[in-house]
Amino acid sequence: MPRRLLITVSEDAAFLHGMRFIIHFFSPATDLKLDLVLMPPTSSAGISANPLLLEKAVALAEKMFFEKGFETSALQIEEGLQQCPTINELAGLAEQGHYDAVVLGRRGAARLEEYLVERYQEAVFDENLDFPFWVCREPDLTRDNVLLCVDGSKQGLCAADHVGFMCQNEGRHSICVAYLADPLQRDPRDEKLIIENAVRMLEVNEIPAKRISTKVLAEKDYVQGILREADQGRYAVVAVGRAGTGRGMMYERQFGSVSLRLARTLTKASLWICGYPCKL
Repeated sequence: MPRRLLITVSEDAAFLHGMRFIIHFFSPATDLKLDLVLMPPTSSAGISANPLLLEKAVALAEKMFFEKGFETSALQIEEGLQQCPTINELAGLAEQGHYDAVVLGRRGAARLEEYLVERYQEAVFDENLDFPFWVCREPDLTRDNVLLCVDGSKQGLCAADHVGFMCQNEGRHSICVAYLADPLQRDPRDEKLIIENAVRMLEVNEIPAKRISTKVLAEKDYVQGILREADQGRYAVVAVGRAGTGRGMMYERQFGSVSLRLARTLTKASLWICGYPCKL
């Protein structure tokens, strides 16, 4: 089954963080389908989109991917290159194209944060953004491996499913399954079961045991615990469920607490925020 990514591109060639992350983290493969879509500046920012700069940005992205052995396709419409200036438009395109994830660079990450701060409602979020998206803010291209954070929720297992599917053929990356526990409410049996379920989901996606490790992190501040572990372990990816229903790190205000805080603060690693759909 092909892995399909929708990658946002801005006209600023000095950044293109999402593209650079993909080139570093993945190996070229026939099953990896990469589509490029423009995310131009919005009129509210007081900057008009320069068509020539946008075309040059897409051409540069295609060239950089090609030089590293990747095949890409820039989405086209009748008027020219496909553009998605808003998160709503990007979500519609992602749903229509059945992408496995949307890759956001610096501009996309900022626009996502604005969208959630200004229009955040759990029901609206579930309806419009029910697909995995990756926030690539200044990724450190010397890092490898994945920190998969689980909490016993269905969304946490969907994150494990997503990581397993996307990393199945990326043998140089190991995956650490981390359960962040409340230090005042520890339940070793519960922790063991949650971790085992996540590991089982990775194994369903044919991730061999030698690439999987596990740990429990007892932290009062879950976000600070994730940030500390990601930095100490030099992980290229931190993966979380979009909104959890377990007893762990995603419980309080779900996306508004953990995932949104990570989307605002995590640097050097790509943040994979995973929801539906998954095999569950």
